[in-house]
Amino acid sequence: MERQPKMRGDIILLPQPGDDKTDPLVSLYQPSSTWMLATQCAQGISSQANLYHKSLNDMADTVATAIAGLLAGPLFLMPLTHIFGCCSVLLWSMVAATGCTIWSALMTKSNQYVTFTISRLFVGLFSATPTILGPQMLVEIFFLHERGTVFNTFMVWSTMGAIIGPTLGGFIAAHASWPWEFWWTVALQGAVILLGMFCNGDFKDVKDLSSPSTAFLFLEETGYTREDGKVYPLRPSGFIQNRVATYFTGTRVTHTGGFKAALHSAWAQILIGLTPVTILVGVFLLGVSGWFVSFNTLLSVILQDPVDAGGYGFSAQQNAAFTFTMWIGAAVALIWGHFFNDRIPLYLVSRYSGTWKPEYRLHALWVPAFLVQPIGLGIVGATLQYHLHYMVLAVGTFLVTASSIAITPVAINYLVECFMKYPTELNCILGVYRLGLGLGIPFFIDAWVAQVGVGWVFGIMAILSLVLFILIVILMLYGRTLRQMGFAELRADEEGAQIMKEEIEG
Repeated sequence: MERQPKMRGDIILLPQPGDDKTDPLVSLYQPSSTWMLATQCAQGISSQANLYHKSLNDMADTVATAIAGLLAGPLFLMPLTHIFGCCSVLLWSMVAATGCTIWSALMTKSNQYVTFTISRLFVGLFSATPTILGPQMLVEIFFLHERGTVFNTFMVWSTMGAIIGPTLGGFIAAHASWPWEFWWTVALQGAVILLGMFCNGDFKDVKDLSSPSTAFLFLEETGYTREDGKVYPLRPSGFIQNRVATYFTGTRVTHTGGFKAALHSAWAQILIGLTPVTILVGVFLLGVSGWFVSFNTLLSVILQDPVDAGGYGFSAQQNAAFTFTMWIGAAVALIWGHFFNDRIPLYLVSRYSGTWKPEYRLHALWVPAFLVQPIGLGIVGATLQYHLHYMVLAVGTFLVTASSIAITPVAINYLVECFMKYPTELNCILGVYRLGLGLGIPFFIDAWVAQVGVGWVFGIMAILSLVLFILIVILMLYGRTLRQMGFAELRADEEGAQIMKEEIEG
């Protein structure tokens, strides 16, 4: 007798969970939130500029340097997961990022601008690890029909580090010396590291996961022996043995392939980056994410520049208060993704015989990418061109933030489901696309503004956002054909899988 597939309502669970209670698909049978703390540069740039005798734009360059670290770090660190395991690389990257943050906080002499900038580079190098490893863990512990929601939740909370940090840092800078912007993150990171190391991850029911912080609190290797050829050893049950095996050796709790697998991983990053679907999505994100990264990098300069220089003359505290518009934008992105990132593709599945196509994911981009982001960028450009009231700028900031944060998880989720065997490698190379333009813009934005004016800088960004969406439409129409044009050994998707039972048979 053929075994009936396990279901949730009318939806067939994919992948199918086993009966073993240690299967992550069983122990995490209901959706839960995931968040990671992202280390960000301080926003007290006025005080730093005065200390180092530099301009605000020079201090913005230190932010760009940290972004360069975020871009490059995963390319070198992620292959190590095949030697030491995900959790071990994750923890020790956080330790290194914390140490480099202390380094930044100690750069309080006027001749230490260069060393401060270098410290920001190293913070960036080690800080991207949680965000890059996240998709790997998500595809191992969540079902296909709920990944849109969990990818959105994960990416929103990851991005919130770039929003919460500047806000709190600005308030701190207004009432204390700027190094305290770093010291509070050191304390928080230290607490996270200790919780990750010393709290046992042996949970059997999602009811144990009542707090978002349990992502670190109960951090375990999420890999499980299935039919893909990877065999995961049994984890030690003792508390001390479990923590030592997870964080100090790694190889005792995860499938490892040694240096050969690490080299293959590094090479797979390059091959994935050259496939048609990655190029199309990557170029789309190059612009879309580039606008947000560059805008986020330059926002403090715009707000704190004197009025006669085209800015708004904000203090650090006023700057911090203004960034609450970004909090609201992130909250709206979280709500949008929760209600639509899975419902839209599942609606399309129900219309077309209940079978899955990865391209259904992309239809969740119409509103944030085609509609909201161009409008937001246009409002920002008009505000800066005509120096409108800062509340108009706040509306534009809200729209740009909400749309940018809503776009990224959909695009990443789509590509991960095109390369199911290589989610980490995909996310590494996609970071190059996502951050590349944002890294470069601060270095040529002044020349660009001088040529066309600040209004048209953001106006061009708005126009290009519409043009770049054509790449997504191409994938909606011809995605399957383009996926077949990639490297055969890398392809692994769930197209054609029946994930919704048919309403009527015959």
